[in-house]
Amino acid sequence: MSDKFKVEVVTPTRVVLDKEVEEVIAPGIMGEFGVLIGHEPMLTFVKPGILSFLENDKFTRFAVGEGFCEVLPDRVSVLVDEAYAVEELSAGAVTSEIQGLEQKLVAIDATADPEGYRELTKKLKMAQAKLSISGGA
Repeated sequence: MSDKFKVEVVTPTRVVLDKEVEEVIAPGIMGEFGVLIGHEPMLTFVKPGILSFLENDKFTRFAVGEGFCEVLPDRVSVLVDEAYAVEELSAGAVTSEIQGLEQKLVAIDATADPEGYRELTKKLKMAQAKLSISGGA
């Protein structure tokens, strides 16, 4: 029996990842969770953060946005609004993005515009995950 299973990371515009891996660690809304071959089926929300997978004794990290994760005994499907591999990111550009988002967050009235505040907070968490995998933090 193989100790590998398929993982897919899909956004509305593209398939970001489609591989056979040994382990997946994902940012669930209740905290990080790990998946190995034969995991019990589950469906959970994913929050902005870092998704890692183990392949040939090496972890690879992706920054992922909000979405869902379906775990089956032989497959993990992650459907998120955005996802980035380290090669797609520049620490300098992400740092500038974070600075801009922090300025907008300070200027917004969370009471008057709770949805706008939530959206900016979500974008900031995603930018911080991107910075973390790009080597900037």
